Amino acid sequence: MKHLTAVTMTAVLAFGGVSLAACSSSSTEESSEMVGGDPGTWAPIEITQSTNGTTVDMVVGQAAIFTDLPDSPTVMVESSDPMVVEASQAEGEGEVTAVAGLVAKGEGSATITVVDTSMAEDAGGASNVIIEFTVNVAA
Repeated sequence: MKHLTAVTMTAVLAFGGVSLAACSSSSTEESSEMVGGDPGTWAPIEITQSTNGTTVDMVVGQAAIFTDLPDSPTVMVESSDPMVVEASQAEGEGEVTAVAGLVAKGEGSATITVVDTSMAEDAGGASNVIIEFTVNVAA
């Protein structure tokens, strides 16, 4: 009986030691990669009208969405450099819609302008620009 208990205890200790060694080696390793890996899998940055006149920092592959643009087919999002930041328009009607957004494509800087094309560009000093801001993209 003592022999069986000793064998069982040795097996438990050996298994426990292997388990602890596996846990300790994975917890002490440090990763040089970004948390979440691919920026394309991150939750998008939310752009609101308060972003007007500011600078937004992004990394290549990261996305942004506009959360409070007027719901109108005449609202257009434009990028000064689509090779740096690509803009997409809001699409759809009813229950199935897609909001306007941005995707960082390459390093550099681009000016993002959101305009309402139903308004004249210069209607008595008023502008058709709803939001305009800069996006800086890093690798």
